[in-house]
Amino acid sequence: MKQSEFTQTPLAAAMGVTFGTIFLLMAGGASSPALAQTQVQVQPDAVLPQITITARKRTERAIDVPLSISVLSGDELADRGAIRLSEAAVPNVVFLGPENNALPSFSVRGVQSQNRSNIGFDSGVGVYVDGIYMGRSAAFNLETFDIERVEFLRGPQGTLFGKNSIAGAISVVTREPSKRLEGSASVDLGTDNLRRLSGYVSAPLGSEAVRGSLAVYSGKRDGYMNNLATGSRAGDEDMSSARAKVLLKPSANLEITIAADYLKDKSVAPSSHIVSGYGFVAGSDDFSSNVDLQALANRTVQGVGGIVNYDFGNGLALTSITSVRKVDTNRTSDTDAGPINIVASANTSSQEQWSQEFRIASTGKSAVDFVAGVYLYEQKAKGSSKSTFGPAAPVFAPIRSTTGNTFGDINSKTAAVFGNVDWNVSKSLTLTGGLRYTREKKDLAYQQVVTFPAFLGSSIPLEHDSLSTNNVTPLVSARWRLDRDAIVYATYSKGFRSGGWNVDNITAGGPTNFRQTRFTDESMANYEIGAKGSLMGGNLNLGAAVYRMDYDDIQVTQQVAVLGGGGAVVGIVTNGGKARSQGFELEATMRPVSGLRLSGGVGYADAKYTDYVDTRSGAPVSFNGNKLNNAPRLTSNASVAYTLPLAIGALTLRVDARHTDGYFTGRENLATDRVPGYDLFGARVSLASESGRWEVTLYSNNLFDKRYIVAQGSAGFAAPVGAGTNQTVSYGRPRAFGIVGTLAF
Repeated sequence: MKQSEFTQTPLAAAMGVTFGTIFLLMAGGASSPALAQTQVQVQPDAVLPQITITARKRTERAIDVPLSISVLSGDELADRGAIRLSEAAVPNVVFLGPENNALPSFSVRGVQSQNRSNIGFDSGVGVYVDGIYMGRSAAFNLETFDIERVEFLRGPQGTLFGKNSIAGAISVVTREPSKRLEGSASVDLGTDNLRRLSGYVSAPLGSEAVRGSLAVYSGKRDGYMNNLATGSRAGDEDMSSARAKVLLKPSANLEITIAADYLKDKSVAPSSHIVSGYGFVAGSDDFSSNVDLQALANRTVQGVGGIVNYDFGNGLALTSITSVRKVDTNRTSDTDAGPINIVASANTSSQEQWSQEFRIASTGKSAVDFVAGVYLYEQKAKGSSKSTFGPAAPVFAPIRSTTGNTFGDINSKTAAVFGNVDWNVSKSLTLTGGLRYTREKKDLAYQQVVTFPAFLGSSIPLEHDSLSTNNVTPLVSARWRLDRDAIVYATYSKGFRSGGWNVDNITAGGPTNFRQTRFTDESMANYEIGAKGSLMGGNLNLGAAVYRMDYDDIQVTQQVAVLGGGGAVVGIVTNGGKARSQGFELEATMRPVSGLRLSGGVGYADAKYTDYVDTRSGAPVSFNGNKLNNAPRLTSNASVAYTLPLAIGALTLRVDARHTDGYFTGRENLATDRVPGYDLFGARVSLASESGRWEVTLYSNNLFDKRYIVAQGSAGFAAPVGAGTNQTVSYGRPRAFGIVGTLAF
């Protein structure tokens, strides 16, 4: 099929979009008499609210920040029916793969957050909750029941957020305890016996100087996939969580917040449907699997944090953020993806972290505004992986009931100093410079114990290895204010992701010691220009950015044979030369008339390898020009909501849509590794009381029952090791209906 001009010249199209937005903002500023004469007359309740954020460690309006940021409030997430971060659609941010909260993966501008799941890897997308870094990916996909807002920052955020925010950062801000008694309770019932309960209460504890809040959530749902081999269900939900906060204000200048959270997830992840191979069952539907072992996706996430803010009253304020957190996971998988016990895999991990950040920042507005700080982080992670061959035929007799076990401990210590300065040269021009110096050291202890025959793999005695890095990540930007509610900007920033180890089975013919499984740091440089503004008397908000990101020493996943071959593969990460991603983001929210709200966004990411030749297997293999793994080119979302006043309150009709382009899961860009693109729609009808005391919502997700693929590939073991291979496909959740009832006080 012939490509359109749009896809042939993405950067030109992106620049056209961005400069078009700049032109519109310049033409439509408050100083424009022509637009002022034609502005729509609106009621006060129809004006779009101004969003304030803390992405740069200070409170600012979103339209004043010279970065590509999408912000979703807690109310907007609820209106969309997004109960987890993975369901919050914004441009160039994509949740990848099947539903598995113990193993989530995001892609930002075509850069994947998580190449592998074991403790040897760090995420490329930093997730922060109230300024506290979530050290392992199992803690990423949070429920949104107690969230004030989520800030999605695209591009490397190495200056203010530090390491492992090379693709971007997701900053979650939870609700503060209130000055008066308030609360809510919600019940969500739906398809597959869905039962979700959530509650929130907040009140002064004796006086306004001491306030507290408690939020709880419980979600259960039967699986949407039927396992033909066992008769059980997969793809279910079984989760509970809670968050408690206490806010102390001993004086007008001092504020202390102490928070604790706990999450327990006992869900079973969906298994793949077999479309061909020895496990294929004729006549089986797309939502059936045929495996002898379910895919457990268990996790426990917990932590305690304290935030102290002190205003010296002389234009300076001090912030301290202290936290201790812990994440445990337990995952199982049927490695051969079939109904016979060929190989069963089990993975467990446990991570403990401690972090401390001190910041000093200017307050108010002056010629020079700044924030500077020190950051300390320590992590202790333990992981184990066990693979066990089945006890009977068709498993090859010499390997029946044999096992392979890997054990790894990694201790990491990170120290950083950073600063960011805004120089307000004039009322219109602001120049920004930032710098962060990071020092990190990682120590590994690894052991492999196997009962396999030698032709599969050998035991490896306890080994130790270390990695250390020193990294400087700068930021430079210029912002020109067209008027109070419109800016244009240009930004350069840099970030890095630290290196690690492939803490996986070492098989015969592979590395002879574990030091050979190292991979090193990768880095990213981002060049971005953009524009933001508010028009039509506050009833049209626009934002556009065009970017190019240059990727060095990229950490790439390649599939290699494991356990002696026979068809099974494991992803091994190596450094793969250079790549680049270029494209744009465009977002708009509009209220053309009272009661009607239109919003949407488009993201375009053309992400390719530019200098990547792999010689590890002997003859050089070039991947130049291939698309990056898990990098959809086009993403978009749109929402239409109309609120009709009634005698008892208001009726709101809402439709949401999102599109994700197809993408490849492997560097080879094979047709068998391509996940096709898809479009999803959702609809909601809500009736709310005039007082806001109650609301009832009917909804449908995947409204048109789209059969869309989220993963595909092959698995299994050819004879004589096993019974053969299976070609598998994983489908996303089918259409679902539900009703939500909420009471508030």
